[in-house]
Amino acid sequence: MRERGTKKERLSIYLVKDAKLADDQIIKTDQAQPAIEIKIVSGEATLYVKDPPPPRIPEWVDFLFSNQERPEGYFRGNRSEGAVLVFRQNDAVFALTFGMGYHLLNLNTVERDFGLRVTLNSVNPDKLRSLDKASYEANPLNTRSQSPRDVDIFDLRMDTESDMVYALTGVSEVAAFGEHVTGRDALTIMPEAQLHDLPTILDEALARYQQKPPAKFAWIEDVNRVRNPDDLVILEMELDQLLRQDPPPPNVWLGEPEIVDWETQTGYSFDRRARTPRHQTLELDHLLAYMADHGVTPSSQSFRDQTVHVNDANDTSVKQWSAYQCLYAEILDGGKVYILRNGVWHAVSDNFVARVDEALKNLEIDDKKMPIYSHDDEGEYNASCASSEFGYELFDCDNVFVGGPYDKIEFCDLLRDGRDLIHVKIYRSSATLSHLFAQGRVSAETFLKHADFRVQLNTKSPASFKRTDPALRPDPKNYRVVYAIATTKDLPHQLPFFAKVALKGALSELEMLGFGVAINKIEVDAALLRKGKLKAMGKAAPAASKRAASSAKRPNVQPPATQ
Repeated sequence: MRERGTKKERLSIYLVKDAKLADDQIIKTDQAQPAIEIKIVSGEATLYVKDPPPPRIPEWVDFLFSNQERPEGYFRGNRSEGAVLVFRQNDAVFALTFGMGYHLLNLNTVERDFGLRVTLNSVNPDKLRSLDKASYEANPLNTRSQSPRDVDIFDLRMDTESDMVYALTGVSEVAAFGEHVTGRDALTIMPEAQLHDLPTILDEALARYQQKPPAKFAWIEDVNRVRNPDDLVILEMELDQLLRQDPPPPNVWLGEPEIVDWETQTGYSFDRRARTPRHQTLELDHLLAYMADHGVTPSSQSFRDQTVHVNDANDTSVKQWSAYQCLYAEILDGGKVYILRNGVWHAVSDNFVARVDEALKNLEIDDKKMPIYSHDDEGEYNASCASSEFGYELFDCDNVFVGGPYDKIEFCDLLRDGRDLIHVKIYRSSATLSHLFAQGRVSAETFLKHADFRVQLNTKSPASFKRTDPALRPDPKNYRVVYAIATTKDLPHQLPFFAKVALKGALSELEMLGFGVAINKIEVDAALLRKGKLKAMGKAAPAASKRAASSAKRPNVQPPATQ
């Protein structure tokens, strides 16, 4: 029975993947003071207290006192304290961090989605406060939506088809967890609790972790965590190949796994030595060069072993991740789409794929064959279409400045028959296609809704598109948005999956506005395809990169693998 007036305690709870792991595998015991056994009503509890670093004077002190004496004891350095409590009961192991104790925790040993899964099964879905999400796109956005009042998840601007939730806060429906619950890797709660309440709280958390999400959050299963060990081995083998290519392909990159505070951090480093370079942004090339300099072969395991430090103005590490946690990748294997985010592999569900494909079945295929693409870039191609007998008029690069969120808008690349608004792109990656689909949607929506835009556009329009009174709202049924993609692939069936998701979103919004929508496959000249391959090979031929050179100096480093 809880005593009256029990103080609220902030608990950050992690679930360890394998209950058979010893404490020194879960905790960096070399950075902690001797362990202490904690008496508790049931289970076993062992406390590890962070060994505080020696006082360290900030480097900027030397700048301030470069030509004068520094008062003795004026700067005392900084110290930080923290601890981890390892709790074992009923074949489960939990790690609870206090203060700066999370620095002691080996994050590779914990379940990455534990806190989120518990929260989904513990929160009132109509009383949410904060949502952290990342888009599935090739250029993913980490964003946070936060409300001062209790709201529904869709009020937090959640797109269930293009966003992945990785942190959630809301009103708790579980008395043992307190008033609010926050879930990410850790479950964070503030219950009125004492030490002897922990076994009950942790048992409740484990039970809720093992449940399926409630119906209102069922869409979260569209992208499922990969748990089959054989599938994970295959995915990591493919990832290893990608990491050893020089240069790495565009479907693998490095980035922050969560929202960061750019005002308080100064950059990133791959160790804590004073002379190690600090990088303002995370770049895969920087890390691969660092690993090559230290004789490390890029692989899934070496990325797990490598730490990325977030540094403050004193070059102090204020946060750290494993490099593997910072890896982003998208792999197509056996017809299934797999994505790596925040150190966890996910598989896109067959049901999600089927829904997207079904939505695109009605997409119109433009039957008007466009000129063959045999140019170095889209601008040259568009100009050639407009200057020939093909009957296209050029809008390319003629931006209209309207202010607001889009600042300037390229209305379309080519105009055909006064009604087809054609957007042209050569297929290089999922990111370029997502941008193309967004461009077509934004320009059409702005054309329909904003009179100022139409007035400015009218001054740049060819005669076939000029309007007598551009301030009047146009009838969208008189226009069609055409996405013209130069590729050898079958459209839209062979588009990358998340490009399909972006196309589905654009199609839905444009049709809702009343516009026609079509897709057109531009044939690519065979000579250009051969030339493109020769160019790609030629870039690496003149000189070896820093990574390749470093590998050559070290016989124990394997050469980059080919995919």
